[in-house]
Amino acid sequence: MKKRGISIRYKVLLLLTSIPLITLTAYLVLAMRIFEDDKIAYVFDSSSSMSGTMAAQIKTQLNAVLGTAKPIYQDYLSVYKFTPVAKSIFDNEYSIEDVIVFSPGANGQYQKVAALEKVPEGADGLLKSIQSHLPMYLAEVEANQRVVKVPFNDDRVLIMDKVMNQDKTKATVFAMLVRMSEASEMFNAATSQKMYLIAKDGTVLFGPEGMVGQKLQTVVTPNFLADTGSKVAQGAETVKAGNGVDYLVSFSKAGFGDLTVVTTIEKSKALGAVQILIRKSLIFFGILISLTVIISLFASTGITHALTQLFTATKKVSEGDFNVRVDVSSNDEVGSLADNFNLMAAEVSRLLEQTAEKARMESELQTAKTVQETLFPDARAKIGPLSIAGFYEPASECGGDWWHYCKVGEKIFLWIGDATGHGAPAALITSAAKSASTIIERLDISPAKAMELLNRSIYDVSKGRIMMTFFLASFDLQTGRFVYCNASHEAPFLIKKSDDPLKKKDLVALNEVNNPRLGQARDSLYEQTSIQVSPGDAVFFYTDGIPDIQDPGKTAWGEREFIKALIAANKDFPAVGDSVERFAKSFQAHRQGAPLVDDVTFFVVKNDGV
Repeated sequence: MKKRGISIRYKVLLLLTSIPLITLTAYLVLAMRIFEDDKIAYVFDSSSSMSGTMAAQIKTQLNAVLGTAKPIYQDYLSVYKFTPVAKSIFDNEYSIEDVIVFSPGANGQYQKVAALEKVPEGADGLLKSIQSHLPMYLAEVEANQRVVKVPFNDDRVLIMDKVMNQDKTKATVFAMLVRMSEASEMFNAATSQKMYLIAKDGTVLFGPEGMVGQKLQTVVTPNFLADTGSKVAQGAETVKAGNGVDYLVSFSKAGFGDLTVVTTIEKSKALGAVQILIRKSLIFFGILISLTVIISLFASTGITHALTQLFTATKKVSEGDFNVRVDVSSNDEVGSLADNFNLMAAEVSRLLEQTAEKARMESELQTAKTVQETLFPDARAKIGPLSIAGFYEPASECGGDWWHYCKVGEKIFLWIGDATGHGAPAALITSAAKSASTIIERLDISPAKAMELLNRSIYDVSKGRIMMTFFLASFDLQTGRFVYCNASHEAPFLIKKSDDPLKKKDLVALNEVNNPRLGQARDSLYEQTSIQVSPGDAVFFYTDGIPDIQDPGKTAWGEREFIKALIAANKDFPAVGDSVERFAKSFQAHRQGAPLVDDVTFFVVKNDGV
């Protein structure tokens, strides 16, 4: 019975609810995108305004400090030493902690020549604290006229200015340590938006806790940092951090040295309001759809009532009740469908009686097929040095072909047979052969003697009415000797290993002995012979159903194509599994899905030598 899908009632219900659902969903998606774009624009606008304001404040504060320091510079340059006037200005300016003067010596290197210090740090104060970075700082100020550094990872800023005398003949570098506590606290404030005061290379001068002295690139790498030649003073961009998190970044250059104020916020946090709106919208949509479903249920019931009756009736028919009838009074297509159903129920009751016997026979055949499948060994095996792979496909539910392998002492026995015809009678003969082989395996006898015993078993079962061709061989694990006995079966091919690709001359038909078919006479005697199967050699066993394979046009494959396919499948002496797959692919290509005229069975045994 085909699995039931969605009922018509619910299809109607789905139609009535899907239109508003799709419309509202499209509206929600469109509205969310517009709202998200608007929110991002708002965040960019507010963060740009914040960064611009902070940049202006930093510039104003630093310019104010420089305005205070300018008289100190001028006082020193007038007599090349600090006078009491400069010291008085320095002592009264609480935000300036140190002023150190560097002048180029005879070798051109800058050297300390004067200093004003409020709280000396050790013997040399500020100079000692920045000693390791001083050459780099002086090199930067030589190139840029002014640099701003944060050497102590706190609220103090080091400003280094290169100033020329009136004659422009001598340069003097003033290093001024300025405390900016208020600005530092503003950058360190814990909010969803993080603010950073950075140098040109991304070094954080002021920022959130733990970031001072670090590179902004450890959190996020804005594009403007990479574009060193950009003249843009203010901007905003979306940047993906190394951990995959998207950030909204705004920046404003302070206009003092190479300082830039940067604000960052995670995009997901900035769009938190969007998520709230989505949740509320989903709740509203859920209520709206629920009301739509309730109304649609009442509307669809009237439309599908007659179809429900038909469905119930067909369900009873599927359960075996063919006396059911449908009473639908409508004159439309549904009414005609009900009349046809009533006629069908009566006709099916009659046909069931005719098919009961056929069903019983098919059931018995299926049982026979299931039992026969247990007669065959695993299609892939490895026993000692021998690798085995086989293929079997019956032409009907039950087949007359059978193959087998087993180990008896130090020998491996290989069996293949083909009973006359195919179907249930032939399957019974293969069952007899399997039963007899189970007993013969325990006797440890030669293939010829085993064939005699097998012949008597087949004859006693079939009384000569059904016979069986058979090929039985044993492989000695110690010597590699291959002893075989043939009862009018298709001769297997020995595939000799060589360094060159396989050719037809390398195929050796094992047809030295040929004996009567099994079941032909009870007292038939059988002869055997032997060959040597060396490491690398393989033996191909098959039944006569393979050359008889037909395509949809009834053209048989034939012996010639069979041999060509066998050579092609084993041209490079592959593993047995590959050999079976290649050969099966060849005849399946010819068959093109056409029914088999006889059972198809073959297997390959290869001496791997290990």
